[in-house]
Amino acid sequence: MPSPTPSDSRRGFLAAGGLAAAGAVVGSLSSAGPAVAAADPETSPRVSVDVTEHGAKPDGKTDCTKAFAAAIAAAAVVRGRVVVPAGDYLIESVTVPSLVKIQGLGADVSRYGASTSGGVNLKHRAASTQPMMIVNGNGITLENLGLQGNGSAAPLIRVDNGFESRFERLQLSGVAGTALQVERVNNNLWTDVFVNNSGSASAAAVVFKSPKTGTNSNTITCVNLTIEGSPGPALDLGYGTSSDYFVEFVRLIALHVEALQKGVDPAGVVRIGNVRQVELVAPIIYGGPGPLVVHDQRAARSIELWGGIRVIGGALLGVDPAQASGPSPVLVKLTRGDDFSLAGTRLGRFTKAGVELGATYGSRFLVDPTCRIQNWGGSVPLLDHRATGSGFAWAWPAGLSVGGDASFAGRTTISGHLSTPATPEVSPTAAALAGLGKPTTAPTVAGTDTAGRISVTAGASPAKAGQVRVTFAEPFERRPTVMVTPATSSGGPRGVYVQASKSFFDVCLSSALQARGSADFNYVVIG
Repeated sequence: MPSPTPSDSRRGFLAAGGLAAAGAVVGSLSSAGPAVAAADPETSPRVSVDVTEHGAKPDGKTDCTKAFAAAIAAAAVVRGRVVVPAGDYLIESVTVPSLVKIQGLGADVSRYGASTSGGVNLKHRAASTQPMMIVNGNGITLENLGLQGNGSAAPLIRVDNGFESRFERLQLSGVAGTALQVERVNNNLWTDVFVNNSGSASAAAVVFKSPKTGTNSNTITCVNLTIEGSPGPALDLGYGTSSDYFVEFVRLIALHVEALQKGVDPAGVVRIGNVRQVELVAPIIYGGPGPLVVHDQRAARSIELWGGIRVIGGALLGVDPAQASGPSPVLVKLTRGDDFSLAGTRLGRFTKAGVELGATYGSRFLVDPTCRIQNWGGSVPLLDHRATGSGFAWAWPAGLSVGGDASFAGRTTISGHLSTPATPEVSPTAAALAGLGKPTTAPTVAGTDTAGRISVTAGASPAKAGQVRVTFAEPFERRPTVMVTPATSSGGPRGVYVQASKSFFDVCLSSALQARGSADFNYVVIG
């Protein structure tokens, strides 16, 4: 069977129609003048600037600082993109201005770095004391780049102004100090940033702070930020003693930290200082032997809603003793500040306490019932040094209502009133016994199964023994303890005693009331 011609099939028909239309367009253009070729989005200088066309050599030996600076300057003119072909590039320090995107081509190196070929690896000059990249402008994007310390202790990225910045698939590694230093960032979205083998005993691998003047670092969003191999602290959020150590409205989603710390008394792994609203959503923090999360507010500001740290889900796990000098004594250490809560988080492997609160920490502290804190050896879930500390505390300003049964396994401390409001569904009933001598007025009870007041009036011939029976609205599971005391002088000298069962209790007197005399009694029932 012969093959159909292009016009014999629907696809061919459309193709033929398209060619005809194209021919018509070309004809009209030809009559008007020479045709202008459309810009290739991959090669047009208005869209992409290739660093190798400005002299950069991907051999890992040639200083490419000037080439990168020239490419960035060219891209800044047209608000375009700098593309970096796969290879190794040696760089001193460059500044990235507003609306410039630097994109590495080739394989994703955000998790494998220099150990693989095909991606982009930017190597810092070993003697450099300046950051490799300074982000200073609005709308800057860094994508698919590996940055290596290469012996330098200076940051690989310093963010002086990161408004609306986008970081995606970056790896920063091998810095004997802070690798990612954020001076100011606002409304950012960073995803898949991996900081590896960076930091020192005192310097965190990643630091977020604010400038001394101007806009604070705020509305910070990071998804899948991973920090591994830090010998000391891994992440600092506003952690310091001066006014520039402050951040607010921080959302770290799927934070992943692993830090096998060194030294006798290492600092915390994630250190939170002067903040307003920090949320760690589904974090996995493993390491020690320092505390995994620290809150120490040392430079307070006069702002509303100060503090406010939420750890939602995830797990905090102390280091395996076989991999370090031992697990953390404490996983969460709250030294100074206020308003910290754990919700649905699992804590394990600690020798002293899962959470330790300092003597001056604020009253707003919550560990909700969905958390699991697994003791290890002789450790305890909570160690509270506050003057009012007596265990986990949570409060609902509008009150709490429990529709079903509630049980408390440990000691229960009630600082306010314990009230049992009476309703028709739970009110007990009262009935006269023989000792009241056929009263003309029936006894009454006002209260609940747990507390209330009984009023009786005797008949013409009262006697001792049982006077009134109070039947519970709902029977107890076992015979309760009932305490009855006279509420009036007429009942006082009569020798009150109680006979109780699971369903009722009888108020009895060792001597009879006066004929047609009245008496009131208060009762408390503990079942």
